[in-house]
Amino acid sequence: MPEMVQRIRKFVNLWYVRYLVATELYMVEPWEKVVIHVFFVLIFGLFWYFNYSIILNGLLKLKDSSRHAQIF
Repeated sequence: MPEMVQRIRKFVNLWYVRYLVATELYMVEPWEKVVIHVFFVLIFGLFWYFNYSIILNGLLKLKDSSRHAQIF
C-alpha cells in the first residue's frame, strides 16, 4: 500500500511541476504564486458557476421545450 501512495504522490507532483512550468510560475516569488493561484481558482469558480447556472439551465429548458413539441 505505501508503494501505491508513493506512486500517486509522484504522479501528482509531476503534474504540479508541469503546471508550474506551463504557467511559468516556477520563477516567481511565493506570494505571487499565491495571488495567481487565487486568481485561477476564482476564474475556474466563475466558469463553473456560469456553466452550471446558465448553460445547464438553458439545456434543460431546451430539452423540456422539445418534449412539449412532441406532445402537441
